[in-house]
Amino acid sequence: MPIRTNPKVYIRFFTFLAPMFITLAAILESALNQNVKGILYVTGVLFTMLLGNLLSSAFPNRVPGIIKGTTNRNKDEPLYDPACNIFEVSSGGWGTLYSSPGPHALFYSFTLAYICVGMFVNHNINWAIFALIIAFMFLSAFLRMSPPMSCVKPIDIMLGYIFGLLCGLAWFAAIYITENSYSPVLDLTYFNQASSDRETCKMEKNKAFRCTKKPTV
Repeated sequence: MPIRTNPKVYIRFFTFLAPMFITLAAILESALNQNVKGILYVTGVLFTMLLGNLLSSAFPNRVPGIIKGTTNRNKDEPLYDPACNIFEVSSGGWGTLYSSPGPHALFYSFTLAYICVGMFVNHNINWAIFALIIAFMFLSAFLRMSPPMSCVKPIDIMLGYIFGLLCGLAWFAAIYITENSYSPVLDLTYFNQASSDRETCKMEKNKAFRCTKKPTV
């Protein structure tokens, strides 16, 4: 089989798999830096996605190609692409029948709220990470609403954004309160005061140590 050279194919591929890459990166970050930040983030993601799955059947919205509030085929619009959901094997689950809240919109908005709120609360803003999450969030929404995928509709994206932001803010607040309930402050959230106040030291020629603050995530 020849390798596709269309850039759109690669953009779509990496955008759709980005949630798995981000989750894996968070776990690896925790392992490399010996902290629980990534573990707490992934735990919040799992709770949020589980909640989204449980709530999906409460909405009448259906994936493209299915009549709203039913399981009947709508022949007036194209059916969603099977690649829209690589985890749901049944034809009557979240992403294969129920479409709200949009799974990817839910993931990205949770990530935006949980990771980036800490930047502004602690005045330690990483604009590159903030812009990257925003870019993936809107690019994913555009690709998943557009042919040939047609995974979701605008209402699904909006509900995903709303629920994701609420869950992300709630999870951040819970971890932030826990983090600041101890003295010294624990290192549980991204871009927190404990990380930004971390000092690094080096030996000068006169044999004295010189320490400077080095911001980290």
